Amino acid sequence: MDHTIIKKLRKEHRWTQDEVADMLWISRVTYNLLENGKTPRDSYREQLQDIFDVSFFALQNTNKKPVSRTLDKHTYEKTKKLILYILSKTSQLPNVWKTVIYKMLYFCEFDRYELTGQRLTWLDFVKLPKWPAPAGFDYAIKKMEAEGSIIPVNAKYMWYTQQRYMINQKISDNFLWSEEEIFINTIIERLKDMNASEVSDYSHGDIPWQATPDMDLIDIILANHRLYPYSAKARAEKLEQDMNNLTNNPAFTFLLDEPDLYEDFI
Repeated sequence: MDHTIIKKLRKEHRWTQDEVADMLWISRVTYNLLENGKTPRDSYREQLQDIFDVSFFALQNTNKKPVSRTLDKHTYEKTKKLILYILSKTSQLPNVWKTVIYKMLYFCEFDRYELTGQRLTWLDFVKLPKWPAPAGFDYAIKKMEAEGSIIPVNAKYMWYTQQRYMINQKISDNFLWSEEEIFINTIIERLKDMNASEVSDYSHGDIPWQATPDMDLIDIILANHRLYPYSAKARAEKLEQDMNNLTNNPAFTFLLDEPDLYEDFI
């Protein structure tokens, strides 16, 4: 692993050596030696890839760079609202942190477009070798930190350090349109029990991610070519089919004809 990649990624994230050292649970002196190639780095490879959300192997074998960008006012406000809502529903779950939030944002955007032909936030996503990542996430997070909307924290989870965000503002009951809230809740419910590795592996089966070269932006139109279980339309069709099969089952019809066994207790 080329030590210059670590330093380059740290600067792209605008982190100090102390901050990355804290995420690795090592001293700044140890991290300084690691970043400058004066101490073995392979034992920290997985942790560093998780922290920087990238594959070092891919970076060393491609001339492409990860896409990072600022967001216009409209996209930022929509993205901020979505991130805050997701955090309000998941901040107490130990398995939901930065990487899982990436996937929730991704499926919110792509499921919404597949179902309605409309964008939810207009947030773009880049195909990293390990997972799809929102290209403007770091910009949004830094701006939200500066505004005081969220507070970044590092938390220990199993053997590695998580980068987590805590809400620092009140989320009102009418924070989102009711229809949007119902839609986003279905995404959260589908992914909230997965850890970072599980949700990353799950995202690898989605056609938009598979069809995109490493480090390129994922074309939202690819959402129209998804297959079950990633396709929101296919999931809805299967649910309807399962319900029809159930209601047409003679055993189910028999149960419907049975008298209420509990009616004497009401």
